Amino acid sequence: MMMRSVARVGLIVAFAAITTIGAAGCKKSGEGGAAPAAGPPKFAFVTNNSAGFWNIAVKGIQKAEQDFGIKVEVLRPLKGELAEQQRYLEDVMVLGFQGLAVSPVNPDSMTPLLDRVAEKMPVICHDSDAPKSKRIAYVGTNNTEAGRAAGAAALKALGDKRKGKVALFVGRIDMQNAIERRAGVEEVLKPTGLEILPVFLDGTDRAKAKKNVEDALARYPDLVLTIGLWSYNGPSLAGAIRASSRKDKPAIVAFDEDEETLKAVEEGVIYATVVQKPFEFGYQSMKLLKEIKDGKQVPAVVNPGIDTISKENLSAFWTRLKELQK
Repeated sequence: MMMRSVARVGLIVAFAAITTIGAAGCKKSGEGGAAPAAGPPKFAFVTNNSAGFWNIAVKGIQKAEQDFGIKVEVLRPLKGELAEQQRYLEDVMVLGFQGLAVSPVNPDSMTPLLDRVAEKMPVICHDSDAPKSKRIAYVGTNNTEAGRAAGAAALKALGDKRKGKVALFVGRIDMQNAIERRAGVEEVLKPTGLEILPVFLDGTDRAKAKKNVEDALARYPDLVLTIGLWSYNGPSLAGAIRASSRKDKPAIVAFDEDEETLKAVEEGVIYATVVQKPFEFGYQSMKLLKEIKDGKQVPAVVNPGIDTISKENLSAFWTRLKELQK
């Protein structure tokens, strides 16, 4: 298998040690830099954090490597910070890549840098978009639609209980996927009379994510609903609410298919989780980059779709997920 997952520390040294990494990024005639070397096209797949969610995307990338004869480096920022991801992209521009797929941490802040990368190689976004940049395409969920699905699941979880407070939890609220999910949730919940609290932010710090839930439980006795917008928020919510001594515990709706989230759905601790298709994020991103390199026209948006997983359809979903993870 050609694909590797690489931490940034020592990244340039690691690449220099690999003799097959000789090709320069795709560039226009007359631009500086070494000419592309022979061998399979080399693409970079950059995530926005190191969550386990991306392990499934890696499976899609591995399949794409086999199907399209490409080589891929997966770069996963450990802390999900803007500066960390920016450093990765600076490295990508000088390490011989011929295409970039990235989930931008902050679309507005990242746009100038993405445009610089786009001068050297094709750029597409996955998972979270940067629509003002010169990226060619976006592979990912319609996150407003996903937020609406989470809101609809939340109303089912509440039943006739339509009074009280709602708390949303996420790492960052300046990422496009978080912005859109929040908007979709609020579109569904605001007309019901529920009070939506200011979003609890954790900066992708798992310990802070759990503490945010504990603080909300302690501060708001009329908290009736909690929604975790990113993959690790589901386990944080489930753990804190399980441990809570509150008699009336708030309902939980989560995102993504973290194993702890699915276990909590099975136990009834989490009512439902809205899942994306990260395997397709990896596979379709690489497919588009290969097609662009081959001079083909590609769609501006590839939306793999979403599913809402509750106890009723959990077993079938979990079976499919385990097949993907083999």
